[in-house]
Amino acid sequence: MKLHVGDSETNLQNVNIIRSAKSSSNWDVNELIAYNITVTAVLSQQFFPQEIDVPLTAAGLDPALATADSDVRPDPDVSRNTSLFLRYLHDATTPDFWVQNVRVSSINDFACQLLITVGFTRGPYCVSRRRSIPLLICDYNRKVAQISVCLRDTESDMLLLLQMDKTQIGSSNVEARMIPGAIAAYQLNNNKRQERGLHPLDVMTMPCITMIGTRPTFYLVPVTKALSDAVNSCQYPSARTEVLKCEVASDHNGGMEAPEYRGIALQYYVAFESLAKSHWEKFLR
Repeated sequence: MKLHVGDSETNLQNVNIIRSAKSSSNWDVNELIAYNITVTAVLSQQFFPQEIDVPLTAAGLDPALATADSDVRPDPDVSRNTSLFLRYLHDATTPDFWVQNVRVSSINDFACQLLITVGFTRGPYCVSRRRSIPLLICDYNRKVAQISVCLRDTESDMLLLLQMDKTQIGSSNVEARMIPGAIAAYQLNNNKRQERGLHPLDVMTMPCITMIGTRPTFYLVPVTKALSDAVNSCQYPSARTEVLKCEVASDHNGGMEAPEYRGIALQYYVAFESLAKSHWEKFLR
């Protein structure tokens, strides 16, 4: 999907859109248009700087992560870490768990374990669930971005955001809810830089993931001072912000309970860990 603002007449209409202070949970495609934000889907070859079709063993991962049955029967040939991953996957994909609150909690747990298993927490990083961070919007400082799962460092800088889809019926706004989270993370990270006596940065590219069920989509969200200031002052920024996204290329319709899809998705996660780190290291310096 690409949200695109076309001619000058349309741009003028967008400038005159009425904007209001909203927390991230209330954002939809209209807010993206109001702040001149587009989302462009690209192929993995354009998104990742390296090949993604590599064995999991090359990243030091157990190949059974991709091939083992997630039915959680004891298997002496499967390591404890892999068994734990499969346990969380089973809970996240078992039909008995698809009651709204329990379903979301189970998938959140799985997402945390997935980031740990793939290696996102190597180094002084930790995974947190259900974080609310301030979102400065329309000169109002009491709105928040509600993040399903995030990766933080020891200084509590936000390094990566993962947003879950909570929609069971109708269209999903998970993408639109993820982007203000990235803007809030930029604002928070710069505040923490200033507290440490460092200069705020003009741009941070925030690595982000959305999950619908256990199916991920990967994003790079370039948040600039101009975009943050526009959101904070309820203005239409003259410069467009283009968010890149990459979906897992697979013909399988289900989630990671299916080994044929899980193996491909895990390769994307491995590639994204390296790509995400290359971006967050720039704003940790």
